Amino acid sequence: MNLILNQWFLLTIGGIFVGFTGMKWNIPIFGWFVFIPFLRYIRLGYSFKILITSLILFQIVSTFRIVSEPFHIWIAFLSGIQAGIVFSILLWIWNFIRTRYKNNISPILFFAFTCTILEWIDAYHSDLGVWGMLANSQIGNLVFLQSASLFGATGISFVIYLFNASFEQLISEQIDQKQISKSTTYYFSFTIILIILLYFYGSIRLSLPIPGKQIKVATITSKMDIQTIWKNPIENNINTQLTIEKTKVAAKQGANVVVWNEGAILISRENELEFLNSLVSIAKEENIELVAAYIIQHNENEFYFDNKLVWFSNEGQIRQTYYKQFIVPFEPISKIHSEIKSIETNFGKMSVAICYDFDSLHVTEIHAQSGSNITLIPASDWNGINPFHTEMATIRGIENGSSIVRSTRNGLSGIYDAFGRAKGTLDYFEENDGILISSVSPLKIKTVYSQYGNWVVGIGIFYLVFSLSQILQFVLKNRIKKQLG
Repeated sequence: MNLILNQWFLLTIGGIFVGFTGMKWNIPIFGWFVFIPFLRYIRLGYSFKILITSLILFQIVSTFRIVSEPFHIWIAFLSGIQAGIVFSILLWIWNFIRTRYKNNISPILFFAFTCTILEWIDAYHSDLGVWGMLANSQIGNLVFLQSASLFGATGISFVIYLFNASFEQLISEQIDQKQISKSTTYYFSFTIILIILLYFYGSIRLSLPIPGKQIKVATITSKMDIQTIWKNPIENNINTQLTIEKTKVAAKQGANVVVWNEGAILISRENELEFLNSLVSIAKEENIELVAAYIIQHNENEFYFDNKLVWFSNEGQIRQTYYKQFIVPFEPISKIHSEIKSIETNFGKMSVAICYDFDSLHVTEIHAQSGSNITLIPASDWNGINPFHTEMATIRGIENGSSIVRSTRNGLSGIYDAFGRAKGTLDYFEENDGILISSVSPLKIKTVYSQYGNWVVGIGIFYLVFSLSQILQFVLKNRIKKQLG
């Protein structure tokens, strides 16, 4: 029991939870407890300087899990410092509200809604996108992830924050006051019942088949990285021929749709038209929908590219030319606006995105609103985020009721249905031919989230505005009393 009162024990346990929540080596159960040691720490009045220093250190070390080329160590330091400061300030504000205004606002709901709203803002408007969402900690917990169809990843995060805050308050009241208040009992009981119901919902949902005829889709991944094909023209030519040969193999094995990985081929600007004409012939001859992703170097000896894809119909017509829209910070590619849209095909409505595009809720919302049944995603990862990045994309599919086809260099290629179930996967780092073929339903599943979006965030904003107005009214009344008395 004394350990629950010891600041160093609390920080150590919290550091372990942070170190393995989200990203590579994620342990889903840790997400349900990751904030409890820190909430307890600051409740006991321990040093804020030690807290912020510890959280910065924990976040930096945690981010080291995804450090490998081309993700450099200094980015881990920058993101770790930012995350550590934000969480420390958030904990301080929570404690300030809890100690001064607990009669005007619930500390449990304040913490859960505030964290969720901040996640939502990041996911829509920051360069980080969805990477900071606590919901990502549940990757691997497909039953619970079905809740994303009800209220999105923001709703999943809210439930986890709610459990953290209510369980910490229950523990603290039992230890410090030897009695648990009725309100805490109600909050904790409600949270547990909600979690159980969501698990029932997920289990039942995953037992259901998706009706309708399935189609065969294929991902083609290049085994040569961009640096290799950029530096060595001979290797680049070999890579181009291999990619085209793999495309034909996939078509002969029955694939209706073929998707290359991001930047699968490097083409010079003067040879682009000839290259596209050759792909027109392939799409027609093989009778496939072909999503050909490639890069064009801007200037000789300069590592800076146009990152694009061209989508060909099975009749050889160009359906769409698309450039990457949501760019990773410091990525050496051009920013060229492209329309995000769904296109009607013989297999239903489909849309395309490139890699990091699907880490922005703003971008994925447009895909959903356009009615996409399947999103085809050329991607390129690195060992540090494999297979986590591909698995993150499945949450977007569950939210919007659409299948996901992600073809990935230096990572996991995957074909997933609208419930996030893997219909087929292929790991770049294993010995294989770089061709993945599987069947998937082209049917779009209606979800509450696709109809009403982040409605939990809306409730949270309303609650905080109302509660903060109550606090303001309370403060003003006290000032008037002091002035009169």
